[in-house]
Amino acid sequence: MQEAPFIAVGGGLAGAAFALELARNSTPVLLIESTRSAHHKVCGEFLSEEAQTLLSYLGIDVHTLGASSMGTFRLAAGKGYAEAPLPFRAAGYSRYRLDQALLEKAAEAGAEIRRGITVTEVSRNDAPVTLKAGGKMLTASAIALASGKHNLRQFPRAPSDMVGFKLQLRVSPSALRQLEDVVQLMMFDGGYIGAIIVEEEVVTLCWVMHSALLQRIGADWPAQAAYLAQQSPLLAELFDGAKPRWTKPVAVAAIPYGYLRREVISPAIFPVGDQLAVIPSFTGDGMSIALLSGIAAAQAVLAGDSAEDFQQRMIARLAPQFRWAGMVNVLFEMAHLHGLTIGTARLLPRLVTWLAQLTRIRSYAEIMADQV
Repeated sequence: MQEAPFIAVGGGLAGAAFALELARNSTPVLLIESTRSAHHKVCGEFLSEEAQTLLSYLGIDVHTLGASSMGTFRLAAGKGYAEAPLPFRAAGYSRYRLDQALLEKAAEAGAEIRRGITVTEVSRNDAPVTLKAGGKMLTASAIALASGKHNLRQFPRAPSDMVGFKLQLRVSPSALRQLEDVVQLMMFDGGYIGAIIVEEEVVTLCWVMHSALLQRIGADWPAQAAYLAQQSPLLAELFDGAKPRWTKPVAVAAIPYGYLRREVISPAIFPVGDQLAVIPSFTGDGMSIALLSGIAAAQAVLAGDSAEDFQQRMIARLAPQFRWAGMVNVLFEMAHLHGLTIGTARLLPRLVTWLAQLTRIRSYAEIMADQV
């Protein structure tokens, strides 16, 4: 049986942040990632001010790497739309590149990265924790459960009928101009879709829908594109002449929006990222939560705190924004309210800005003052 002081199960943002924070504090850590190389994930690729600052803390400046920048939020439904200023300058950068950049930083700091290995079993024991990875047994003083939207069988989350998709497009010059300085979110009956420019003038589309709607329209991109284009002239223009960068959208099923893991798995198992909390995608705060939870879990390990202490602190911090996100989600779920929502947003854009701030984690300075 092999031993490693600390292990991150998963190499996404949360797992990489956990490993990087430990490694740069001279603490041996092993990160295990099931995929062999960089890959696309279902993610809107929207980086809030908080996410950018957390990345800066970890030594990554996404603008130096080529990220886009935006300051306007556009909310659409049917033929109508409204615009409001974001409460910060946001950025767009693909997970394909960002995850890899964080893993490289972690490796440079001294973390051991093992790719192409799947963790199939984790014990619920107190320390040391035992896990099975690639057919071998490993033990660790503590682990970060960072498997993202994919559950280990032993640690299920609440079921959901929401299915998420992501695809990148090369769009026409006129469509690209329509998205300059903008993050666009369009509501439709049964789901919503976001569009954002990331690096190299590529447009990322990320959308979610209820499984009943998916069964009705089909999962292939031509069928979905045809349906979505019918929902809004903005989408029809965006898709006109657009070329997908790959043929089949990346997909993930059963996304448990609103989930907060309150149950403690073990004093030495730290759930991070989507294994700790899954905020509705329209908030654009998933990456912030992933980064913060990974850093905070590493800091808890360094301080000798238990997973229970860590989870209580994180959930207390996240609960208010989750409550606000839940209330806003009602407007997205009820199609008969979409027109009223757009009209109100057009009349009161500052209200939209205020709500956008309420559905985010607190400022980085506040976070660092009492946690990290």
